[in-house]
Amino acid sequence: MDSERNELIDLMMVFPRKMSMFTRAVASKYLKDSRIKPYHLMMIHGIGSGDGISQKDLVEMLPFDKSYISTGVRELIDMGLVYNESEGKVHSLRLTDMGRDLMAMGEMMFDLIQGSLTSILDAEERETLVRLMKKVNAHTDELIEQLGVKYS
Repeated sequence: MDSERNELIDLMMVFPRKMSMFTRAVASKYLKDSRIKPYHLMMIHGIGSGDGISQKDLVEMLPFDKSYISTGVRELIDMGLVYNESEGKVHSLRLTDMGRDLMAMGEMMFDLIQGSLTSILDAEERETLVRLMKKVNAHTDELIEQLGVKYS
């Protein structure tokens, strides 16, 4: 039992970094001749998934702090991929036509990444993995709330 517990702790510390590294490497390969960075695709996906989303909502959705989100959104607006429909500090972010095209390309790339990572699993194992990850993710949200941690 001790070795199983230690293995889980090791995976919890190492796996997220490996996933991030692999995803960034694949994204960088596909984006090498463009101004688009891998984190832009995550922001594009977040904005496209919640049309009219605020920067505050993006901070809660993505693994970036509010300063990083603010800078990334400004870059996306400057590239003509996103526009802010509101005024002042409250943002209502929406994708432009070019932003929607990039979102579709990003989704195809994320499908390739997901396919590569899960190619060793059969359909039942993939379903189990998704179910377990959703369960752990939801519980993590509960634990974060209990600790009073705020997204910043």
